[in-house]
Amino acid sequence: MLLTMIGRYCLDENPEISTAGYIDVLARIGVSAHATRLTVARMTERGLLERSRRGRAATFRASEVGLDVVRRQQDRTFHDTVDEPRPEGAWTILSFTLPETHRKERHLLRRRLAWESFGLLRDGVWLAPGERDVSAILSQLPGAGVDQHVEVFTAYPKFADVEGMISRTWHLGELAERYHRFLRTWNVARPAPEATDALGRDLVLVSAWRQLLRETPRLPAKHLPRDWPAARCHELFRTLHETYRGDADRIFAGILAEHRLS
Repeated sequence: MLLTMIGRYCLDENPEISTAGYIDVLARIGVSAHATRLTVARMTERGLLERSRRGRAATFRASEVGLDVVRRQQDRTFHDTVDEPRPEGAWTILSFTLPETHRKERHLLRRRLAWESFGLLRDGVWLAPGERDVSAILSQLPGAGVDQHVEVFTAYPKFADVEGMISRTWHLGELAERYHRFLRTWNVARPAPEATDALGRDLVLVSAWRQLLRETPRLPAKHLPRDWPAARCHELFRTLHETYRGDADRIFAGILAEHRLS
């Protein structure tokens, strides 16, 4: 939720915000002050936030790492176009074996591959349809020499059972059910009952949609089940976000004016 907040409201100016400001935002979706403080501390430890002191008050702003993460999330959430993978029939295969000294990089690489719609074919071997440029993913990993442990290929399967390969990599039936759950949750008169206002509803909506995108492979249409529900969910997401956005922007501007230290 905090990454969603930063992406929606803090990318341009990246203001310093007091702990009370983060508490005020997450209180709108029922998160306690204690849980918010723990979350802010955890994000700071992971290098997503930077901590400063203004007298007795602690303030936080997104780090360069955090800004990079939310920029990519924003692009995928609001500006992504779903095209058929090219060239037809090609797959990108990425294989890595990172030693224990690169545990952090290994964890980050797995997360970023998943966000970029790669699927885990088997331990250390990731798969995505089409010819994919992974240089940006590798360049964002901390630590020197990580690329020496990674191999990337463009390949064409030499067997007929491509559907079997896909089913071993992605559980499309389970993913379809998550899309249908999204429809059941949000295509109702009063969605997100835990949210107290439009800001809370928009944060929950965008975060829920991003979670679905993280799990969604960009497979060619011919490899997707009939009546694949992603397009209906996308249209619902766009409609609801436009409904909430105006009021949400005004509410956050008020919170920022109250809790921002610049």
